Amino acid sequence: MIKISKVLLTCLIFIFSSLSVAENTRSNDLSLNMKQVDERIDINHADIETLSLLKGIGVKKAEAIIKYRDENGKFMSVEDLLNVSGIGEQILVLNKAKLTI
Repeated sequence: MIKISKVLLTCLIFIFSSLSVAENTRSNDLSLNMKQVDERIDINHADIETLSLLKGIGVKKAEAIIKYRDENGKFMSVEDLLNVSGIGEQILVLNKAKLTI
């Protein structure tokens, strides 16, 4: 009986410590994502993952931004994003304060 109690106690300790580590990892990931969004994003250098953090920009639109940049060269202004298919005034308004070139 004592051996079973020790095994159960050990299992419970392991489970709770694993949950704590997983929660800390999740919190750190969320903090990193929020930090990336709080900082200004350089649309001439940002990758798909970073661009997709913007409001109204998913992976497909992020890919379109990078494709446009690769085919046409660097953006001269943030407003040049309007030349990218799928990017309209509303998306630009939602994100303009977070963008830079």
